[in-house]
Amino acid sequence: MKPEFIEFIGNARKRRSQKFRNQLYVFLMCLLVSVFLWSLVKLSREYYYTVDYQIRFTHIPPSYKLIHASDSILTLKLRVQGYDFFTDKFFRSTTHIYDLDLSRVKVKGKGNIYRGYLLSNPIGYEISSQSHFQNYLLSTSPDTLHLEFERRRK
Repeated sequence: MKPEFIEFIGNARKRRSQKFRNQLYVFLMCLLVSVFLWSLVKLSREYYYTVDYQIRFTHIPPSYKLIHASDSILTLKLRVQGYDFFTDKFFRSTTHIYDLDLSRVKVKGKGNIYRGYLLSNPIGYEISSQSHFQNYLLSTSPDTLHLEFERRRK
């Protein structure tokens, strides 16, 4: 048994023939084509993708100062194509920032603290419509953004 194993090792170290090299090239090309076709099938499916958007508050009403926001991150759950998911995950910037306009917030006051709120679902649809790929918005979290203001002193 030992001499056969040594002969096998010796044969493995010999320079390969042209026929073997051709068979190896054909095998590698078939492997490459199959990996390419497999990736096309996987990327053509729809996936559920969760994206976190950091919110920057802009256009705060001039007579108020924002002192507290219930959340500064809006999480969107989207249904996307695999191609879009792949490019967004690996080839685009990972920081998602959205400027939220507070000029239309209705503020109600009690004492020195004034409160307002915004429903995040319309914000999610707006972010989704402005995104770089076609998608379908499934949900937003949190569902409401609560804001606290105080009056600016003159």
